[in-house]
Amino acid sequence: MILYRLFLLFYPILAKLISPFNEKAKYWVEGQQKVWEEISLLSSQVKGPIIWVHCASYGEFEQGLPIISALKKTYPTHQIWVTFFSPSGYLHQKHHLDVDFASYLPLDSPTSATRWMQMIQPKCILFIKYEFWYYYLKQAAVQKIPTFLVSAIFRPDQIFFKFYGGFYRTMLPLFTGILVQDFTSKTLISPLLKHAHLAISGDTRFDRVLDIVAGKETIDWISRLAHVETIVAGSTWEQDHVMIESILDSWDRCNWIIVPHHVDAAAIKTCQSHFPNSICLSEWITQSNQMEKPMVLIVDQIGLLSHLYQYATIAYIGGGFTKDGIHNVLEAAVFGKPVIWGPNDSKYQEAIGLRNAFGGIKIKNTKGLINILEKLFNDTAFSKATGDAAVKYVQEHAGATQKTIDCIKQIYVSPTNQKL
Repeated sequence: MILYRLFLLFYPILAKLISPFNEKAKYWVEGQQKVWEEISLLSSQVKGPIIWVHCASYGEFEQGLPIISALKKTYPTHQIWVTFFSPSGYLHQKHHLDVDFASYLPLDSPTSATRWMQMIQPKCILFIKYEFWYYYLKQAAVQKIPTFLVSAIFRPDQIFFKFYGGFYRTMLPLFTGILVQDFTSKTLISPLLKHAHLAISGDTRFDRVLDIVAGKETIDWISRLAHVETIVAGSTWEQDHVMIESILDSWDRCNWIIVPHHVDAAAIKTCQSHFPNSICLSEWITQSNQMEKPMVLIVDQIGLLSHLYQYATIAYIGGGFTKDGIHNVLEAAVFGKPVIWGPNDSKYQEAIGLRNAFGGIKIKNTKGLINILEKLFNDTAFSKATGDAAVKYVQEHAGATQKTIDCIKQIYVSPTNQKL
């Protein structure tokens, strides 16, 4: 509890201190300053029972979106209120068609939790994957509001399983139901739960990427690139840029579409410094010229990456050379593309599974990247087999959304006594 309270105390202070130099912190501080005003305005527009879905950020929203869409179809008289902790989710996904209301989540406290519940009066609550906010969970439990942790995943190195993680362990029984991605997660937390409903539902990201393929968007400007192979490098970090820069002279026969994880002005400028002959999409898209030679195009916009992978010959997923690890490999795999990433994938079961299915390839260093690019470009049969294995892996692991809805229906009864 002490560590948690210290976090709640110092996080806003730190965010405010760095906000003049950090765009993400700036947006978060500004959002928290006016959060109650926004909530008050939105709550006055509520016309039906609220299902509250909380997502930390953009990635968790993408993971929760299939569930949100399914809930809208299953029970259309309800309205969906989505909250975000991070600006990356709030700023770019708050206008989604299946979301009735969206706001930042006020920073956790007894006062905030009580005020929030009074204003929103949610009838059912879903937290996506990793979110654990004690006072909100406690207030939901006191009011006997069904609360679910969905698409959750647990690992032995998490704080719940440390000798000093007692407080965090007390949060788990506050959920009415916990729906985990795999058997390992269920085995880890089942001893910590007495009354919560625990089930394996799978990972809804598989359903999400299949939905993206079904509704894929055509990107017109792709046709203006040189008609050669294209490598899409998505969610890249500085370490990825350094490595790509080092091999570019040998691989300048391909188009490189680089989509940095951060697209604020400072991050894009740093990325450009590694590729002096590159051009940013926002600048290039205003031109009408057809490229005759391969180019390096830096995408300085959010929301394009999942649709760009369909045009890739090979996909490279960034983050594998950072301590946090790789980003979403499924967005590329679902298009039947060979997927490459760096060494840090131990926390990502979907990446491990993709490797085991021979649809994805982990590299350790620059030499490894060069070797696998040569293999994929020179051996078309190997490249096709890898891509085919990738999409097959995704298809075989779909279905988590329906399992999640089925589990919720067993517990949550609507105000009209109709089960979801």
